Amino acid sequence: MRAALWRHLGWRGLALAGVGACWIVYGIGLLVTDRPGLLLAAAPILRVMCLEAWGGVWITCGILGVVTAVLRPGRDLLGFAGAAGPPLVWGLAYTAAAATGAYEVAWASVPLFAAILLLVVIVAVLTGGRTRACACEGVSRGR
Repeated sequence: MRAALWRHLGWRGLALAGVGACWIVYGIGLLVTDRPGLLLAAAPILRVMCLEAWGGVWITCGILGVVTAVLRPGRDLLGFAGAAGPPLVWGLAYTAAAATGAYEVAWASVPLFAAILLLVVIVAVLTGGRTRACACEGVSRGR
């Protein structure tokens, strides 16, 4: 059963499901924890929506990643958008907070968001041209 699941998901699906699960946990963390530094660093985007709404965005994007992990390349683009969107927006917000002096130490978190975004894009590009063989459809991989 695990072998069939792996044949279906592959690295692309695993990346989407893993990042999606992390975004769900991070979104829940935004809802249930109090972090004053985060409020200062995310101030530029908190003018758009409250922290609870941003937590909902992270959770929704995580669910998109997990749900689309089982789809074939090309049909899972919404999941990759969900995986890349939150770190892009938050990385820009932290950059703005550091640049404007609203929270000077926000710059220290920018590389984390940038690295996550970079890895998601790399996985999407490197695995996007392949057709995922699905054992459930009887597709043979030459074995």
